[in-house]
Order: sequence, then C-alpha cells, then structure tokens
Amino acid sequence: MFQIYIRNRKIIDNFLNINKKIGFCLIFFLFFCQNGHSVTRDEVYRYIDTYKNAALIEQREHGIPASITLAQGLLESAAGTSKLAREGNNHFGIKCHRSWKGDSVFSGKTCYRKYRSVHDSFTDHSKFLKAKRYESLFALEITDYRGWAHGLKRCGYATDPLYAEKLINMIETYGLDKYVGETPIKEEEKPSHPKKRDHPLLRHPTKRRHDLNYIMAVLGDTYQDIADEYNMKLDKLLDYNDLPKGSKQPEVGDIIYVNRKHSEAQGVHEQYRVKDDGETLWLVSQMFGIRLKDLAKINNLPTDAVLNKGELIMLKKGDY
Repeated sequence: MFQIYIRNRKIIDNFLNINKKIGFCLIFFLFFCQNGHSVTRDEVYRYIDTYKNAALIEQREHGIPASITLAQGLLESAAGTSKLAREGNNHFGIKCHRSWKGDSVFSGKTCYRKYRSVHDSFTDHSKFLKAKRYESLFALEITDYRGWAHGLKRCGYATDPLYAEKLINMIETYGLDKYVGETPIKEEEKPSHPKKRDHPLLRHPTKRRHDLNYIMAVLGDTYQDIADEYNMKLDKLLDYNDLPKGSKQPEVGDIIYVNRKHSEAQGVHEQYRVKDDGETLWLVSQMFGIRLKDLAKINNLPTDAVLNKGELIMLKKGDY
C-alpha cells in the first residue's frame, strides 16, 4: 500500500536538496505513535498548556529557549503519550549512560533514565545540554530557535536527518516561539480550574520544490486538517500525493504536496539509479514530484513496483 510516510533518508535528502549525496538507511523517530497510537492535535495543545511553564523555568535558569524545550518534548515523547514518558517520566529520550545513578526503564535492550516527576525530566534535559559538546549553542540569542535546532543536530543530539526541520516546523506551526518573552507563572498563581480554550487553526509554513508547494507534517496533523487548511477536498489532497482513501495519518516530517505533481521530472534530472533494494516507484515519484501513473508509464512498470538496487528509472518522457 502506498503511504505518504517518507521514512527513507535518501528520499528525504533528495527531496530537500537534490544535489546532495544521499545515504540510504531507514531512520525512524524513536518514540512516535507508540503502540499504534496516533497523537491528536488536542493532545499536542494539552501538552503545551501543561508543560510550557516548566519550559519557561528552564529558559530562565539555564538559558535554553522554551520553544526548543517544548518542541523537543513534544517530538521525543509524542506529546507525553510514549511508553518512555508514561512509564519513566522521560520526555527527552535521555539514555542512562555510565554516570546515571537513578532508576531506569528499558525500551528493548536500551536503558533510559527514569524520573520521579516530569519536572525532573525537564531539569535533567537542561543539565544534559550544558555539556561541553553543546556549549556553542549558548552563544545564540534566546529567540534564535532555528540556530538552536540546527545546532542540536550538528552537535549530534539526534541521528534523524530531519531533526532540525522537525523542530522548526513544530515551533512555527504551533507558535511555540511566542513563549520566549513570557515569564514562568508561580504555582500559587496558577488557576485551579483552567478554562478550556478553543485552539487556533494551524497554518503550516508552505515550502516549494520542483515548482510545487508542499508542507512538512507536524505532530497532531491529519490529512483532513491539511485539506481544510488549503480549502480543498480530502480526496483531492490524497490524489495529489497518490494515496488511496483510508490512508493512515501523516507522521512528523512527512512531505505532503498541496498541488498536483508533474507528468515528468523538472529541471536537469532525466534518470535515477536505484540505490537500495526495496525502494518503490511511489517513493521515486515523491522524490522528484512526478505523478505515479506517469512515472509508471514512462518506465513500463506497474504503479506498485518494488525496485532493485542498480535499476535505472527514467524520469522524463522520450526515447532512451
């Protein structure tokens, strides 16, 4: 079944910068959609409302932007729904390491730190970022969330090739940067029964590639919400991305086109050499912004073709 989930590092890197050398290895973000749970937008907003004060305290005491802390917590704990968050109060995926003397919780064979409270997780996350390898980040302005996001990736915080882009998109789409100028609320000042508020309609930053507009999915997205945002029917959005009806919801970092793909590749790219067994024709069509049925016709292949390493895929019409 075709899916919009662009999980392959080579596919994503080609999409974002087609001239970069790409390495094929499947990279999954560790804590998304635990036990098949798809995070809802309400859960994302609930997480922000619950923990923004903790992020502001860490910003005041350690100089880490609240926007970055919130975005990392959202991504790495799946808005507090991951097994690690539920069983270990660990919202940042910090492993035990040799220096850890506290309790632990395991995911497979990997040992992660277990905290007495979520607040302890936020505090330990700040201490973790005060290590020497991250010290260059503290020369950045507290408002420079882009610099912080790219700096975290550059310093080796995460192996996910889209880690910085995921943080930035989360911050911009949910407006997390607005909390930088706020001050923490004292516990005694917090309302005992906070009012339920209507959450604003999300507006994704629109990006452009191959003369096509696309967005990068954030936590809590659904195809229906994205279709509504762009004033189109759900069937049309799915059609633009060669997805069948009933497709699973997008995951963080998925590339979603909001207009129709081309009948052939644009620019100088005329062919593509398959780098690894198991690539699908659909993945190639997403990489180069080509309608799946047109790419299949050009190559005389079925639309559900699974490709072999070294196979040559033509990207433009013509005699070869």
